[in-house]
This record gives sequence, C-alpha cells and structure tokens, in this order.
Amino acid sequence: MKRLHLIILCLCAICAKAQNLTHDFQGQSLSQALIWIDNAQSSYKLNFIFDELEDFTVTTSLKNVSVRDAVRQVCGFYPMHLTFDEQDIYIECTQKAETKLSGQIIDESGQPLPYVSITLLSLNDSTFLTGGISNEAGDFVIPCSLQRVLARITCIGYKTIEKTCNVGNIGKVRMSPDQYTINGVEVKGYKRLVYTNDKGLVANVKGTALEQFSSVSEMLTHLPLMMSDGSIAGHGKPEIYINNKKVRNDAELKRYRADEILTAEIITNPGAEYGAEVTSVIKLKTVKRAGEGWSGSFSAGYRQGKENYASANASLNYRTHHGMDFFGGVYFNHLNQLINATANDQLLSSSTWNYQRESEWLYHFNYFFGDLGWNWDINEHHSVGVHYTPFSYLGNKPDCRSNDEKTWRNGELVDGGHSETYTTRKPKVSHSINAYYVGEIGKWGIDFSADYYRAPSVSEMEGGTIGEPIVSSSSTAMNKLVAEKLVVKAPIAKGNLSFGEEVSGVDRTTDFVQSGYAQDNHVQQQTNTWSLFADYSVSLGKFNINAGMRWQNEQNRYDVDGKRNEEMSPDYSILIPRASIGYQTETWRHKLSFITSRHNPQYQLLSSDVHYRSKYEYDMGNPLLKPQTARQLSWSSQRKWFYAEVFYQHIKNAIRSFQYAYDDVNRPGVMMMDYRNTPTQQIYGLTLNFSPKIGIWQMNYTANVYFSDEDLEALGITHKWNGVCTDFVLDNTFSLPKSWTLNIQGSITPYRESGCAQTKATGFLDFRLSKQFLKDKSLSVAILAKDILHTQYNEMTAYGGINVRTHFRQYDDNRRVGIDVSWNFNATRSRYKGSHAGQSERDRL
Repeated sequence: MKRLHLIILCLCAICAKAQNLTHDFQGQSLSQALIWIDNAQSSYKLNFIFDELEDFTVTTSLKNVSVRDAVRQVCGFYPMHLTFDEQDIYIECTQKAETKLSGQIIDESGQPLPYVSITLLSLNDSTFLTGGISNEAGDFVIPCSLQRVLARITCIGYKTIEKTCNVGNIGKVRMSPDQYTINGVEVKGYKRLVYTNDKGLVANVKGTALEQFSSVSEMLTHLPLMMSDGSIAGHGKPEIYINNKKVRNDAELKRYRADEILTAEIITNPGAEYGAEVTSVIKLKTVKRAGEGWSGSFSAGYRQGKENYASANASLNYRTHHGMDFFGGVYFNHLNQLINATANDQLLSSSTWNYQRESEWLYHFNYFFGDLGWNWDINEHHSVGVHYTPFSYLGNKPDCRSNDEKTWRNGELVDGGHSETYTTRKPKVSHSINAYYVGEIGKWGIDFSADYYRAPSVSEMEGGTIGEPIVSSSSTAMNKLVAEKLVVKAPIAKGNLSFGEEVSGVDRTTDFVQSGYAQDNHVQQQTNTWSLFADYSVSLGKFNINAGMRWQNEQNRYDVDGKRNEEMSPDYSILIPRASIGYQTETWRHKLSFITSRHNPQYQLLSSDVHYRSKYEYDMGNPLLKPQTARQLSWSSQRKWFYAEVFYQHIKNAIRSFQYAYDDVNRPGVMMMDYRNTPTQQIYGLTLNFSPKIGIWQMNYTANVYFSDEDLEALGITHKWNGVCTDFVLDNTFSLPKSWTLNIQGSITPYRESGCAQTKATGFLDFRLSKQFLKDKSLSVAILAKDILHTQYNEMTAYGGINVRTHFRQYDDNRRVGIDVSWNFNATRSRYKGSHAGQSERDRL
C-alpha cells in the first residue's frame, strides 16, 4: 500500500509539473520564438545558437500546448534536430551553410500558401541537393552552400514552378491554380483526392471531401478503388493499419472520426514484412495533434429497416507533458437484422429431389468492445506501449431461422411443413494484449510487437420441423494465440533494407455434441508458424525498384478424439516472392508488379462439425483443405486523377463451397455443403478509377472488369461459364456552404455468368447529408438512407456440386434510414504505434 501511495504521489508531482503555453507568433525569427518559450516556463532550459536560427521565421499559434510540443511546433518543417532531456532541450540546425535560399510562397490572390514543397536541384545535372517546406505564413528558409540553384516549387492543385535562383532572399513567389477546360467549363485545381507512390495510391483525407464523413469506417467505403464488398478492386480485402497499429476489429474504425485522418495509403503490392496472405493494405495516418491533458470522443448511431440497429462509443485519452498517453474506451453494438430468402433447389441421387423454401433469419448481434492502454513517447527516437482489448457478446437472445418447406421425391410431394431453429451465442469474454517498442538506434529503425490472445466461445442450437423430434447441438471452442514480430530497417548503399522475423503459435480446441443426426467429436488443432523476411528498395533516377522474399514455415497437428491424424497434419515450408519496378515522368507514373500470396483456410472451414440448417440441409467444414496460393502480375499507370491497372492472376487450390448428397441410404434427400479446393483458377482483369473535382463536386468512379477461368471439371461440376464480370461504383460528394456535405453513392453489378453460377444484376443507391457544428467543427450530425431503391438483392442459379442445382433470392435488410452523431473534445489523439504479430493466424481464428 505504501508503494501505491508513493506511485500516486509521483504521478501527481509529474502532472503538477506540466506547464502549457499559449502565444501567437507573427513573423518572428525562430531564435526570438525559442527565447520566448524559454522565458515563459521553468521546466526546461532551451539550448541553441542564436545566429544559426535567426534567418528562420515563425508564424504560428500555440494553444495550451506543452513545452516540448511548443518547440516542435515553432520549428515546424525546418531542418532542425531536437534533443529532449529531463531538464534541457537542444535545438540544432542540421543543414550547415553560411548562405540560405529564402522567400515566401503566395497564391493568385496574394495569400500565403503553407506546406509547399521547395526542392533545390543542381544546375549541371538536375540532381537533388536539398529542400524544404513553407510554413503557415508561406515562408521558407533552406540552407545551401551553392551560389546558384534550380528551384522546383510544387503544391497539389497548383502549377509546378521551376526557376533558376541566386541563393539568398528571392522575395515572393506566386503560384497559379492548375486550370483546364471541359466543354467550356473552367475547372480550377484543388487539393487532389488521390496521387500515387511506389507502393500504390495515397488518398488525401484532410482537406478533401473524405474528411466530411462521420467515422473512419464510413470514410473507407468512399476511398478510390474500394468496391461495394469491401475489397480493393483486383487486390482482395485489405489489412488496415492506423499509425502502424493493426486494426483487429472493425469496431475500432468506428471510434475514429474521418477528419482525424491525414492520408489513407492504399498499398496494392505489399512487401514481404506483411503476412503471406496479405494482398492489399490500407495505412491510415492521423493528423498530428499538439496539447496535453484530457481529450475524448463520443458517438452514437441509429438505423431503422425491418429491424433496428444502434451503437454507442466513448473514448478518453489523457496525455502528460512527458509524452505519456493513458487511454481507454468502450463500444456497444445492438444489431438486429432480418433476412428473407426463397430457394428452389434440385438434387439428383438415387431419386430426383426438388425443394421449395421460404426462409426468414432474424439475427441479434449484441456485443461490447473495450479498449485500455498506455504508451510513452520517451523521445523522438523511442516509444513503448501496452494495449488490452476485451470483447464479448451480450445477453442470451437466440438467432432464429424459420422455413416453410415443400419437398418432392420423383415428382411426388413427400414432405412439407414449418421448421424453426434457434442458435444462441453464450457471452464469453475474449482477451487480447499487445505490447510494442518502436525506436531508432543511429540510422537503424526497430519495430517489435508481441501479442497474446485468448477467446472462448459457446454456441447452442435447437429446433427442427414442427411436430417432429427436436434436433440440437452444442459447439464449445477455446482459441489461444501467442506471437511476436520484429522488423528492422536500415539504409544500405543507395537504398533501404527492411528485414525481420515473425513467430506465432495457435492452440484451438473444439467440442461438438449433437442429438443423433451426425457424430460427436473432440478436435485439437495446433499450428506453429515462423517466418523470415527481407525487402530492399532503391531509387535510380526515374526508376524505383523493390524486391522482397518471405520464407514461411508451418507445423500443423490435428488430433481427433485425442489421436493425431497424419493426413490432416501437414507441414509446409514455402517462399513468398514479391517485386515491383516503377517509372515516373513529369506527368505519368507507371509500375510493373509481381506478388505471391498464400491463404490458409479459416479454422472453422477445417472443422468436421456437422451443422443442422433444416431437415434437408446440413453443412460442415473440411479438415483436408489445402492452403490457397495466388500469383499476380499487374501493370498500373496513373496521371493526376486517372488510374488504370491490368492484371493476371493464377490461383492454385482456390477454396469454394461444394454440395452433394449426404447419405443416400440412411438420410435420403439430405443435401450437404462443405468446402473443396479447385485445382486451378485464372483471372484476367482491368481496373479504372476517375477522381476529378469540378467546383463543389468530387467524383470517385471505379470500374472493375474481369473474367475467370476455373478448373471445375476436376470436382465433378459439369456447368461452366467464362463470361465477363463487371462492377461499377459511382461516388459523388458535394461540399456545400456552411459546413454541409451531400454524398450520393451508387453501385451497379450487371448480370454475369461465371464459373458454375448465373447471377442476376444488383446494386444500390445511398444518400447521406451531414453538417458540422461549433467553431472547431467538433460536432457532426448526419442523416442517411441506404438502398433507397430497394435493389440490393442477391439472386443466383448455381451448379456448385455433384448433381445439384440451387436457385435462391435473398435480401439482407439493406434498406434503412438513420442518423449519426459524433463529438470530439480537445485535440490530443493516442500515439500508440504498436503493430500486431501473428495477425494472419488470429484472422483464421
């Protein structure tokens, strides 16, 4: 207890020591600004050479910020090295030169332009010398030892300027908007929504229409290349990171506001440091906030369709002037969803079976998601943190599936009636702990993370056809994961090397008990994975080259009722190569990429549990499933707001559902669905994206065109089509006066014939109107309507098995109206920088 009191007293002393500063600087020299900060507080002594910093000017406003953040803010983008000790702060200019190129950047109306890039090039061969960025007043100061240089001045939305300059003060430089004409309509340049880098696309969120959406979760659906199913066109479902921290649960994305995001980097050729299964990544970078003390956010949402949905979120963060953050939050979700479906199926076995069903599913998803953590930015070179996350379903309200079913055998009606099954997910708390260290030692960067995950689950089913014996089952599972990951980065020769290792261990136990329609089983699955990886990238003139390799080793053990099954316990040792070559001109950026990916089946797909859906429908997993391996070659080109990509993908052991007669003797007419590997599949595709802005209208149009060639004959599937498949997403955002924003988004998927299925056309039209309130726009209210035209049906005829034809039409309660409200107070945001180890194994669980 005495130790606890001592700790509390120390923490109080630390908090009491904090001194926050408020002041406006208008054109003062950096030396004068630092002298003011030194005199305004007593916690630190500022050490610098007055004459060295006198030419740098400062125009900024400090608002209740710590001493450290005040120093960082006044130094801005100037080439300064900052060292923070317990009682001293050292400021040193890293570019030593007696002469400096200085001036001010202004726009066409004479207003200062901040954050403009100024690059100094050699007059002889245009090689890069040095550079800088203009501050909030448009001023820039760049130390340079040469007498004459070529200055290249660039800013998104403005024409690039190149001019030969004598090193010294060059006065004001006026930039003109990038303008062009479409059918007589003048279009002026604005901050562009998207641009490219050597890894993919970067979407500007801050300062564009994307920041107007209430949550990050909603904003992501409006990113370039994002399709209606949540995938990146041609590159599958992305892994998402926020400030290098892996997003482990979609609920996390609802806790962040869109206007807290600076950029969203869409990586379409992820390097070897990412898991073998990763085919695309979205990295979100938050706006850097200054300040100390308490901050937080509160949000709530409500949707009404045939059933209702409600959510609420609250999070708090406390930041000390020593760089520590203590943060916590909780998210509650109450989702009710009604799904209506009709089916007309046929099974050919010893008899011809025909089924007609009208089904209704009523799902209840009530859960909470917690968040508790601490991180410490020790200095600009070292950061550590710990993060704990609990998750649990709430209540015992069961999901209900009801069927009105008629069954014919050889044309004679043999069965019909009403059936109901109830499935209950028992509340069990899962626990997740992540710890990290991110730091720099000299020129070497280190990123280490360790994870522990424990998730129990219990699911009980009971029901059957009215008037017949009750069918029941119970599934109990325990999932455990321990993992660690180390990434080291260093400059080597003219490029950058990244290398490291990742280790994970999974232990999954399942117990399945049923009432007699199948078999009980006890299964234990253990998977140990360790990987080594390395990436190297280098820029050679207009070319950028990247190559990487991941060596992944897996050891599997599959025990059934306490006995090891050798056939279900394969070991793997594989190489995952990835490479790209980029070429950039003044107006175009081109890239040739090759990526290999490998997807292990989710653990539930490997389960041998037999699940009862109705009297004539069962489903189960397949313990013999093999991992899916894909190799993709693509070429992409981008110019301003236009992006195009062509790709070819070869997939081995693609995983698909498969249907057949379960037991024609003991259970005649029962149709079983499990999962199989398709030996090979080839996909040829084209992706186009257009994202121009015309006045208040921001367009974001994506088209995905492809066709697939699957080797279905090997599975005994007789029907096959190779038709062209198309998807279109048309996203329109209008930035209206007085902080109003209107978004109208439409998606169209025309009729297609592909593989063994014929799919009817579908699509949706969504509407969202929002307004931001208060001076700092911290309060946001939005009204919205989903699937206004009630067209988002899923209707398909498929021949996905042996002597099986299924036809169904389903609607997932997509048409809804609703309201979102969110409020943020104060400015700080958690600086947690941890990534996650063993994420691929965790996703499988």
